Amino acid sequence: MPAYQAYVLGKDGHIKQRLDLSCPDDDMAKERARSLVDGRTIELWKSDRKLATFEPNDPMKAGTLIGWLKSCLRPPN
Repeated sequence: MPAYQAYVLGKDGHIKQRLDLSCPDDDMAKERARSLVDGRTIELWKSDRKLATFEPNDPMKAGTLIGWLKSCLRPPN
């Protein structure tokens, strides 16, 4: 499975932590990295290729979370 690196950036823009992710593809890696934001900026890399930057106020994260909550709270049929 491909290896990805998620870097937690501090307010000064410097790397504070590195998280190694194993994901089947770029889309899944982006989804996992986006879920790590939680008030922090996350940069996602695959080797020497930067895939994305996720900011704490990223509307994509909020939309994903709201969609997930709605699907979990939906009453069973």
